[in-house]
Amino acid sequence: MHEPIPPSYSHFMPPRPPVAWVTWLLVGSTVAVFLLQLRSLHISGDDVIGNALAFSPQAWAEHRYWTLLTYAWAHAVAMFGDSGLFWLHIAANMIPLVCLGPALERMLGHGRYLALYLGGAIASALVWFLFNPHSPDGIIGASGAIFALIAAIGMAAPRAQVTVYLLYVLPIRMRMGVLAVAICGVEAAQIVFHWMPEVAHSAHLGGAAFGVFFVAAIRLNSRRRYLSD
Repeated sequence: MHEPIPPSYSHFMPPRPPVAWVTWLLVGSTVAVFLLQLRSLHISGDDVIGNALAFSPQAWAEHRYWTLLTYAWAHAVAMFGDSGLFWLHIAANMIPLVCLGPALERMLGHGRYLALYLGGAIASALVWFLFNPHSPDGIIGASGAIFALIAAIGMAAPRAQVTVYLLYVLPIRMRMGVLAVAICGVEAAQIVFHWMPEVAHSAHLGGAAFGVFFVAAIRLNSRRRYLSD
């Protein structure tokens, strides 16, 4: 049986950080949609839900503008043609969301954090569409929104230390600012050298650009408030 903490000692207890409910809502809803995708694939043999949620030039032409957001909740049920890697796409997005999301949510607040995530998703889709207006394919996945988060925290707290597991195995300690620049640099190189063309690299960079501008806008607004007070 635990003894209650004496009132005279309660002020030594560090305050509990606010619950990052937006992050967990995003993770939970995304995983739920992915499970529905797998169930639909098992029943019908086709990813009906993923196809319906995907953003594409065809969806734009058909005025299904909501797919600018819904695509971020669907993920590939097979990677590189291998159905055994069905977990890879969603894991690659949910791991950084779980690791970085709560800290960024505490920094920005629930509302601005959600705006950053949703805005990053929309911006990444529009940038991809700008470079692929006649593509017969579509895009799915939360990667653009995740890149917005990475770029935002890299700009807001560039000196914060984080451990990155290269290939999910090798731990490397680096600053968030360095990590954000390195990840965006890799994406740019893949576009230039046409590496992994099946990945929407332009969407990733679009999301990252939105994250940078989002934090810059917050800082500019804060300075204006400070000057006007």
